[in-house]
Amino acid sequence: MKYNLLLLFIFGCLFAYLSIPVVGVGSALAIPSEILTPLYDLSPKFALTVIDIVTLGIPLIALLFVFLLLSKWLYLKDKAYSYFILLTPFLALHLYFAVNTFSANFDNTTLLASLPKYLLLIIFVALFSNHKKPNFS
Repeated sequence: MKYNLLLLFIFGCLFAYLSIPVVGVGSALAIPSEILTPLYDLSPKFALTVIDIVTLGIPLIALLFVFLLLSKWLYLKDKAYSYFILLTPFLALHLYFAVNTFSANFDNTTLLASLPKYLLLIIFVALFSNHKKPNFS
């Protein structure tokens, strides 16, 4: 069991490492003004949140899904919280970035725009960890 948790933590560190280029590429995407203007007219914070989820949240979920499937394939799940160990290094890394960003300039718009992305990842892991295999017998 200890080795399973250690391997999940190593997968989590690899996910955190690979998330940096995903975030970099997602942040560099140019959003056409035809898409952004109607959202921005509705609410600027809502527009930033939707763009953050689409450009960063969905690619991060896809990358996380690969690691979750790999860990499920290797039978690394011992307890219900095991998959959250895979997410812990990623959240620690991004919490470190957030603390450094907010200490430099406190702006709640950045927090409100990026928080749903992290909540979406946590919800995805919770749903994945509770997923039961269908019994056809």
